Amino acid sequence: MIFEQPGLLKQRIAEVAKRSVNGRIQVFEDTSPFMSIDPGSVLRVAGNDYFVMGYAREGRFGLDEEPKYWVKRTIDLTTGERKIIKLVFRETFDSRVGTTVFRCARSLEKESAILAKMRGHPHFMQGESAFDLAGNLVLIIDFIPGPSLYDHLRQLPMPHATYYREVLPKLMQSLIGCMDAISQMHSHGLHHGDIRADHIILKNRSDAFVWIDFDYETSQPNYDLLCLGNVLNQIVGKGRHSIYDLRLRPEEYPDFHGSLTLDDMSQMFQHRVANLRKLFPYISADLNAILMRFSFGSRNPYPDVDTLVADLLTVFCGGRC
Repeated sequence: MIFEQPGLLKQRIAEVAKRSVNGRIQVFEDTSPFMSIDPGSVLRVAGNDYFVMGYAREGRFGLDEEPKYWVKRTIDLTTGERKIIKLVFRETFDSRVGTTVFRCARSLEKESAILAKMRGHPHFMQGESAFDLAGNLVLIIDFIPGPSLYDHLRQLPMPHATYYREVLPKLMQSLIGCMDAISQMHSHGLHHGDIRADHIILKNRSDAFVWIDFDYETSQPNYDLLCLGNVLNQIVGKGRHSIYDLRLRPEEYPDFHGSLTLDDMSQMFQHRVANLRKLFPYISADLNAILMRFSFGSRNPYPDVDTLVADLLTVFCGGRC
């Protein structure tokens, strides 16, 4: 619904956003100048008004709290529901895994295709595609309440041994379902492109894992598989463990009495430990063998997500969850 009259627009904002708006409200029907679409303004897209509350925040490469100005946190003024609105922003970067360089480019069109193909799937964020008056693609995405998997692991107040026995098995059942969803997406010729622990949301703080932010297009689709190995390492390790952690906080690794070689390190991040059994010897040999297939020293990498899922099912569910 569009609120054409300024008085009605302000009244509706006060009702659903619980904010009093003074002065003239900027209404944007052309999203090209996304840097100018600030909190307190209104996006008018596809016959509906959305009040901009703020920006999403970037968590990549240590840039926590860095605003993503092309991703707006909004309220649908018709329904009062929270929505994430993503606007066109072009970006490219290279990611190196071992000696392989993956070229990544941000593509809202690619994310739109996944939203359409995986519509209704419980493990993928949901949303709609639209176009503004200037013909720019706009994604209107349902807000998912809950922490990311990355934050959830950081906030668990228990030692790793307790976590491994009491928490990990249930989390792994959720992660296996989430990985299988990636395989289903791959079967449609699509890929996520930006798989990270902070791109899995625990919906309503439950065991419902949901993938978000799949707008990166990569030069080689098997990048998804390598990134899944990194997420698996984090969930088994209850976070990341690097050579710097061992040096700075040795008291957190009382069972580590040996040494690490390059072969023990992650193929994706060579300062992180892949051979977690050296740090936590109670990790099962079968589970550690899966982790080691993502190590720098691996001679038997996984060929696809289905094979990884099958091995995890054997370890955690006797072949079937």
